[in-house]
Amino acid sequence: MRAVGRAWIALLLLLTFLALLPGLVYLLGLVATEGRPQPVDSARSGGACGAASYAHHVPMDPWRFMARHVGVNAKVNVPDVELEASWIARVHLGHHPRHSMLRWHLSSAALTIWITRHWSSRQIAGTARAQGYCPPRPSHGRGSD
Repeated sequence: MRAVGRAWIALLLLLTFLALLPGLVYLLGLVATEGRPQPVDSARSGGACGAASYAHHVPMDPWRFMARHVGVNAKVNVPDVELEASWIARVHLGHHPRHSMLRWHLSSAALTIWITRHWSSRQIAGTARAQGYCPPRPSHGRGSD
C-alpha cells in the first residue's frame, strides 16, 4: 500500500513540474536576456509600410506561447501583434553578443512574451514598423489580373 501512495505522490510531483515548466523556462529566458527593448516614440514610427495600430491585444503568457508553438496547429493564425513582438525581440537580441542557439531561442521567446505583457498594441506596432517590419499581406485576390 505504501508503494502505491509513493507512486501517486511521484505522479503528482511530475504533473506539477510539467505544469510549471513553461513558466520556469520563461523566467530562465528572461534571466538569460541582456537588457530589455524600449518602444519607439509613436510619432516617429511608420516606416516603409505605414503605421498600424490594434485596438487591443491579449498579452501572451508562457502557457499560451507553448500551446501556440507546439502541436498540430502550431503557428496557425498567429496575430500580427505577436509576429511584431517576435520581430522586436529578435532585433533586440541581434544587438547583443551571440550565445548558444538554445539560449537565443529561450531569450527570443521570453522577450516576445514580455513585450506583449508590458507594451501597448500601438507601441508594438510602431516599434516594429520603425525597425523595418512589414506584416505579410493576404494573398487572396492576387494573380487574377
